[in-house]
Amino acid sequence: MKYFALLAAFAVAGIASAALPGDKTPVTPYKLQWVDCSPMPLGKINDDINPGIPDLRAVVFMYTRSEDAKYTAEMLDSLRRRFQKQLLIAIITPDNVSDAEKFRKQLPDLRVRLAVDQERKLTPDFMNNSIMLFPMAFLIDRQGTVLWRGEAVDLPEAVELQLDGKLSLNTQKKVDPMIYKMQQSMRDGNMFKALESAVEILKVDPGNPAALRMAVFTAESLNQVNYLWQIINHQLTAAKHLPRVSFTALDLIRRRGELRKYLPHLIDWFAQQPYPSTVRCAFADNLLNGFPFDAQAVLGAEKILASTPMPINALPSQMGQILAVRARLKYAYGDLKAAEADLAEAVEYFKHAGEKRSAETASYQLQYFRTLIKHLKMEQ
Repeated sequence: MKYFALLAAFAVAGIASAALPGDKTPVTPYKLQWVDCSPMPLGKINDDINPGIPDLRAVVFMYTRSEDAKYTAEMLDSLRRRFQKQLLIAIITPDNVSDAEKFRKQLPDLRVRLAVDQERKLTPDFMNNSIMLFPMAFLIDRQGTVLWRGEAVDLPEAVELQLDGKLSLNTQKKVDPMIYKMQQSMRDGNMFKALESAVEILKVDPGNPAALRMAVFTAESLNQVNYLWQIINHQLTAAKHLPRVSFTALDLIRRRGELRKYLPHLIDWFAQQPYPSTVRCAFADNLLNGFPFDAQAVLGAEKILASTPMPINALPSQMGQILAVRARLKYAYGDLKAAEADLAEAVEYFKHAGEKRSAETASYQLQYFRTLIKHLKMEQ
């Protein structure tokens, strides 16, 4: 059942879009109703009409009634807060106005703009009438040119690459038809061909998220796990500017016991990379959570955190993340009081940053630590 669900998702994703990388966004007048926000221009920006609009905009097409709609909106809101002077984001939905208004009320602090495609004409012009099984995102420049398109979950990485000058439009133009070919193979039920296409895409665009996901799915389905590790191990170096690849490798090792022997190599490799403190802490956190009570994972997390300095002028959210991971490491070593102190401080940082989900998660863990401490005192 899971296979057919994924196959359907890949099939829908493969339908050619009317807004490809390098194309101008559709400019036909559309009837959009913006919900409790000002409109965001989708085409070329006119400074006389729209002063102060950032150079970069993202349009995300999604259903507000879907199960993951709130999670996606919160992810987009976090992205907007990070790059508030450089990026505007708009969610466009083919849902009816009442559904969109209800959704908007559930997220009163949302900084992402929301519009209803009332005549349902803009959505098919972007999506070419494909059914949205997952939110699709388009990154647009000041001239109204589509720089990138893909799943919304990959949008934060695309934004970072564009702002760092590392997102190549020529590469996006080249891989887009290759991705379509790859997904066509999945629609035809040819996993071998899809895996082969994924590998070809990764040669042209190392770390490409769609291709890497396809490689993992098809290789595991075909029980070619060792070959998959060869692919990912090569991608670690070829796409070392993308820490996501390291997380993919770590998750694969966690799920596949036969690859457990590669964990020390991955830890050593990751520890040497000049990734930001938040990324390093997230990797250490995944080690602690993915390999509970595993001595090698605990030592690896300690090694990574020991070489991770507290960033100067860190944002409250960053401080919260770092302190939360350090608390979990101290917990792994049995130092509950120190873990409690760090986690209590992390909760306050998350609250100050407006990171409600992170604050709630840290609060639950803090409550657990305090309950343990209370019981230990009672037993003494």
